[in-house]
Amino acid sequence: MEKVTFEKREIIGKKSKRLFDEGYIPAVVYNSKGDSTNIKITESLASKIVSEVTSATVLDAEYEGKDMKVIVKEIDVNPLSERVRHIAFFEIDEKQEITFTIPFKIVGVAPAVKNNLGILVEVLPSIDVRGKLSDLVPFIEIDVTKLEHPGQSISLDELEFPKSLKLINEDLAKATVVTITELQEELVVEEAEAEKEEEGEEGEGVEGEEIKEGEEEVEAKEK
Repeated sequence: MEKVTFEKREIIGKKSKRLFDEGYIPAVVYNSKGDSTNIKITESLASKIVSEVTSATVLDAEYEGKDMKVIVKEIDVNPLSERVRHIAFFEIDEKQEITFTIPFKIVGVAPAVKNNLGILVEVLPSIDVRGKLSDLVPFIEIDVTKLEHPGQSISLDELEFPKSLKLINEDLAKATVVTITELQEELVVEEAEAEKEEEGEEGEGVEGEEIKEGEEEVEAKEK
């Protein structure tokens, strides 16, 4: 993405509605020192960030003549209108280590999926690591072409990414990232539910006939 421009924001709090009317989105930039700056960005830029930027995308930004590198830390979206309400950016100090959330990227097609033996489940969509900007990668590839049978999986320690990046949670070192689950299990459940529905419909029909026959017997006695 091209260089983005941050503008100074004077309006804060509930008055931010005025920004939306003017075509802007309220935002903030903070850093490792605890400093924060209220800014605003155009609505078109906010939409572009939502569609193109990941948690590991480094953006070149400018604010009042100062160049900076930032990453997107949080995006607040209205769940009803899906309109961006606020974005939080983090300014990167290239000399210090910071925490990044790196997403995984599926590469290839698993033979188990191609042959309709199972479905691919992404257990872990991303991973938190710590390192310097120079060590950052946009994503970590997961080659799933070796997953031929249900039950097979790929764990984090099987993947390749810069050794200079350290896991925030060491307990996840052997965590499963993707796995193949049996497709047949889902089909069996669906078939069982379908059979129950058919049995229920047949039972209702029989019960209705019994009631009808009982009514005919009562009518015969009354006559």
